[in-house]
Amino acid sequence: MRRTFAFTLLLLAIVDTPASAQFWKRFVPVERVAASVDHDFRVAEANGPWMVMATTFTGEGAESQARELAGEFRTRYNLPAYVHEMTFDFTGEVDGRGVDKYGAPVKMKYRNGERSQQWAVLVGDFPSIDDPQAQALLGRVKRMQPQALVPSEDGATAQSYASIRAFQRTVVERLSLSKELGPMRTAFMTRNPILPQEYFTPKGVDKFVEKMNSGVDHSLLDCPQRYTVRVATFRGKAILQGASSAMSSRIRGVKKQEQDPLMEAAENAHLLCEELRAKGWEAYEFHDVEESYVTIGAFAEVGQADAAGGQHAIPEVDRIVRTFGAAYNTPSDPLEQAQLPLTVNSQAEERRQVFDQLFSSEVGQAAKGLNPKFARVPPGSPKARIIPFDIHPFVIEAPKRSVSSSFAWRN
Repeated sequence: MRRTFAFTLLLLAIVDTPASAQFWKRFVPVERVAASVDHDFRVAEANGPWMVMATTFTGEGAESQARELAGEFRTRYNLPAYVHEMTFDFTGEVDGRGVDKYGAPVKMKYRNGERSQQWAVLVGDFPSIDDPQAQALLGRVKRMQPQALVPSEDGATAQSYASIRAFQRTVVERLSLSKELGPMRTAFMTRNPILPQEYFTPKGVDKFVEKMNSGVDHSLLDCPQRYTVRVATFRGKAILQGASSAMSSRIRGVKKQEQDPLMEAAENAHLLCEELRAKGWEAYEFHDVEESYVTIGAFAEVGQADAAGGQHAIPEVDRIVRTFGAAYNTPSDPLEQAQLPLTVNSQAEERRQVFDQLFSSEVGQAAKGLNPKFARVPPGSPKARIIPFDIHPFVIEAPKRSVSSSFAWRN
């Protein structure tokens, strides 16, 4: 019961973006997707952001056949499936190769210029194009044999290029290549067409923040993998997410105005990162314009599937959350489990009282059953600085340095 409660708290701390929301959906029990005939199967911004383009339909009956296939994905395979209407206009002029006598681009028209309406069927909600589960679903879709794509007795179908795919299937079977592939053999990964192009443009921290983190030995900008676990946050006025200048200054007997809050936040993050490293943890620090924070670990993936199809954190991530999360009854000082000096004990108790008081003022009552964690820097010293960890550690994507805009997606 304690574990379920703690993991629920961890999920609540995730930033609500399409990518992170879809990622953390994996860690909840498997449920049936909506498949009612009255359900709106149209793709929305909340879906994706990456999905499998299963197939497209064009011509008479395209919309109804697309909806029928999306419904079968939901009822038969329990997969989130959506439809999306697309318009292709080939009636206008386009720039050709070369220039005319005036130096302007040559204007050309398509030989068979016409306007085409198509309905696409999209499947799945994935945070990235290289997500292992996305690639697994892509392979699965290519092998599926849905009833909705079985041609009628007269051979009529609105599936785009159905005749070409039938010819491809015949050739493949004759050459004894792969008889497993079905009518959606040409499926591929695509982005959510509703989301703006800017969403998929590679982003990095701005130059000012990058400069703030230059020269840092264990900068989070140098994290070699995509994900890491945020365990301590330091802000000038915040307390519930981690250390604040008010808390650490009060514990050390220093008046608030004697030190800049952001400077103290950066100092706490640096000292904690160095102490974690000294104790064998792969720690990183990051400094922003409003806060500094510390993370642990570098992971390409942070979830794994079980036999029932559910998702759980990998053991390394689970260990970090259990060690430093307040929802677990693990040692209050994860880095030093030896007997604490009396003076440090009193400081730790004072810190706990301050936490309870401020937490109570924020949520209306003091938290019960929480065991907030802290570190002593330097360890074993009667004058050690007491640095708190976040109440709820959570997975984040490691920030990266800015990249050239030339790598942006182009339509």
